[in-house]
Amino acid sequence: MAKQITVRCSAETAAVLVDALQWFVARNYPHGADECSIAAREALLDLAGRFERELGAQGQSAYSSRIRAFLCEAVNSYTRQLEAQTGRSYEHRRALMIEVCRGLSDDDGFAAAQRRDEQAATDG
Repeated sequence: MAKQITVRCSAETAAVLVDALQWFVARNYPHGADECSIAAREALLDLAGRFERELGAQGQSAYSSRIRAFLCEAVNSYTRQLEAQTGRSYEHRRALMIEVCRGLSDDDGFAAAQRRDEQAATDG
């Protein structure tokens, strides 16, 4: 069995992780794709559902380390897409959420990361 990574975060951050996974799946794993893509799609959608249920309610969830790279890329791509759409920085929040996804941090610094992102927008 693959190593499990425990994620701890607020419901607010959990919602962003769920949105990132759903956006990533819709963009990269459409319906009717090949068998490998279908397996990846289902695993990522299952993780989004688990995060929605467990992180949103309990603030903690675990997932297989085998899909860590997919989760981190989903957060990275999603927040970069948000930057492009809104013109606002997500640099500090992105870094924090990726640490959360890797099980290296909870999101205690999320509000501070958001302030740094907002400050970057006014400085830029």
